[in-house]
Amino acid sequence: MVQALVAGGTGTAGRQVVKEFLARGHSVRVLTRHGGAPGSEIAHFHGDLVTGEGLAEALDGVDVVVDTTDGKTRGTRAVLEKGAENLLATADGAGVGRAVLLSIVNVDRSEFPYYQAKRKQERVYESAAMETSIVRATQFHDFIPMIAKPASRAGLIPAFSKTNFQTIDTRDVATALVDAALAAEPAPEGTITIGGPEVRTARDLTAAWKKATGTHGFVVTVPLPGAMGQFFREGSNLVPDNRFGTITFDRWLADSVNAAR
Repeated sequence: MVQALVAGGTGTAGRQVVKEFLARGHSVRVLTRHGGAPGSEIAHFHGDLVTGEGLAEALDGVDVVVDTTDGKTRGTRAVLEKGAENLLATADGAGVGRAVLLSIVNVDRSEFPYYQAKRKQERVYESAAMETSIVRATQFHDFIPMIAKPASRAGLIPAFSKTNFQTIDTRDVATALVDAALAAEPAPEGTITIGGPEVRTARDLTAAWKKATGTHGFVVTVPLPGAMGQFFREGSNLVPDNRFGTITFDRWLADSVNAAR
């Protein structure tokens, strides 16, 4: 049985990674800044990746680390590069055998500030003294309602123009991350790239979400400006030759709607 630590284990992807380790019969800890939920059967360790506080205790006796941390805002972005430095240095000192990072497909091809910060995080993993793997994934299925839902209250549901997505389920992402963490062979050079099972237009996915959730409003096609819009329009978010996910967007929608009832 492996002892795993999931950094960011209370987040969208991290929660699924925790479930996947448990489903395979392994022991798992969650590293969190805010402590565990009362009554949780999973060990939660309080730690701050930016300052390094609590990391030594959390990593004591750990075999593998999976890093699903995120920092989309300017105020939280330090957790990516500085957090990775502290996490890996402490993990190496604690004798952890391997660390796996969740990143984004083709993150090195965009000038978008968040992507640049993720690329810096990747570089920390690439230059680490210990064995590491990087798993790059396409956008999660959750990305579509994250864009569409806030504006739907005004009766307009935005879908990016001239944009396709290859969204992937976080359960499939968790499978890939845990596969990398538990692989018997040494970590491969380069990154592991995974994408969802389908490539669909942003408008098609948004319309499917609207129908499944019963959301009222009109789906309107809007341009996404800046580096992020260019990245999407060029198709840099797609990896049709690396289809890994098996859970389609429609299945995810059905599961989500049923869970909400």
